[in-house]
Amino acid sequence: MAQAFHEKAAQRKAERAVLILDDERFDRHRLARLCSGLEGACAVTATASLENFEAELTAARYDLILVDYLLPDGTGLQALDAVRRSALNYQSATIMITGQMDDQVAGAALRGGCSDYLSKDELTPDTFKRAVTNALQKSALCLEVEAQTFARSEVEAVLEAYASRFARDIKPMVSRTLRQLRDHRRQPNPEGFAATEASCIAIWEMLVELERHSGGDMINDTILQGAAVLPAAQIDARKPPSPFARIRT
Repeated sequence: MAQAFHEKAAQRKAERAVLILDDERFDRHRLARLCSGLEGACAVTATASLENFEAELTAARYDLILVDYLLPDGTGLQALDAVRRSALNYQSATIMITGQMDDQVAGAALRGGCSDYLSKDELTPDTFKRAVTNALQKSALCLEVEAQTFARSEVEAVLEAYASRFARDIKPMVSRTLRQLRDHRRQPNPEGFAATEASCIAIWEMLVELERHSGGDMINDTILQGAAVLPAAQIDARKPPSPFARIRT
């Protein structure tokens, strides 16, 4: 019984979710039958008004959306605008299938994100399948490009945050070291060399610690939020010897 339940759950997950918007009952059933002829199972939801259509866009994500142009409470162009504004469905494959063949409406539909514009009078299983296949491929490509762009922006954000944090940490150290060197130039003081050496060692240890960070460490929130540099006692004893060690007395 448990196995049968999981098999049914997997089947439902594999189904292509289709949303149909058409105020004519006959046309809704016709489009549903055409969907049943596509490769793979389809779970069809049908609506007859723009209001219900918008509610469906908010409630679930659809792989394929079919819209009519003339509606009792609006137009198919308004439906396309609702798709574009939907957080769940703005990248869904969308096709306008209407009995009103109008070049201006067709152009507006394509500019509005529609993948195709089909006439109900010339609709056949072959033309429907071809349009759906092209629309789904276009949607998949857009989603892939969006995912790659998002991943790149995430990496850029991490690198920018990490570089900013590193600059904030190291600039005061370098400034302090330069100030100490200028003091030595004006008035040599053997005791001052110890402070300069300590500043240089702190910079070196920070660079060694930075070198050991992996990409996962950089993404870690504690690093991005500016965690303090580890004290020398907590630095791994296996770190390379400091080049400043030779000036120790």
